[in-house]
Amino acid sequence: MPQMTHEQLVEAVGGKNRPKSDEFRELIRLLDNHQILAKVFILEGIPFVFENSPMKYVIFREQVADRFGIGSQDVCIVGSAKLGFSPSAHKFGQPFSETSDVDVVVISELLFQDGSTQLFTALNGLGPPLYGIRAFLQQQKSGTAKEKPPVVELEDWRSVKEALRNYVYGNFNPGLLPYDHPLRNQIFNSIASTAGLFLALEPRVFVSKIRCRVFRTWKAAEAYYTNSLRELHNSFLGRSEATFDEEVEDVTDEETSLA
Repeated sequence: MPQMTHEQLVEAVGGKNRPKSDEFRELIRLLDNHQILAKVFILEGIPFVFENSPMKYVIFREQVADRFGIGSQDVCIVGSAKLGFSPSAHKFGQPFSETSDVDVVVISELLFQDGSTQLFTALNGLGPPLYGIRAFLQQQKSGTAKEKPPVVELEDWRSVKEALRNYVYGNFNPGLLPYDHPLRNQIFNSIASTAGLFLALEPRVFVSKIRCRVFRTWKAAEAYYTNSLRELHNSFLGRSEATFDEEVEDVTDEETSLA
């Protein structure tokens, strides 16, 4: 699209009208303060899926909040269900459809701390055991190692790295917990129980799966999505590849499917 004028930029940031994907791309490219975009377009306002039924979004937030013992102001929808198109680097601009995910943000320091503790406890049980790694390193240092080095499963290493990254940014992804973990099931079942609200929308919204990310504070959520937009900004300008993607597929279809 042609470059936006100053007047168009001010009007778009005002948030009165939902930007189209090419307009949002231009906003990301032109603005240096991406915190404004994260707050106005990602974390605040009525989501695309509820734009014709804003009161049902109020009900959705209240239902989710009730299940987690928090205030409804600490629940929101982000991603393609919020904007009407994906803000993810690898599929930016792809329209929301019945195969799209609904990404829910929950703000709760208590759930963040409890979830992070349980996640790290589960990850601590992954192999190889630490004593085996220490023993091999000692043998390697002394030149007496005869066995092959301990092997870490790539999937397990990915989970560890993602859990650490999320904790640094003040958020917890329940999808990284083991499939049969009680807390994982509790969180996803609590949110999935609201799926009937989407079917009651006009036009109907058929949700394939709902994902959830728990943030310690609103400040942490703002910083997370601000950083993801900053990565997109650099990518659009050809400075670097976007690496901080809020829609990385770290939650499997089987566990969050609403089918």
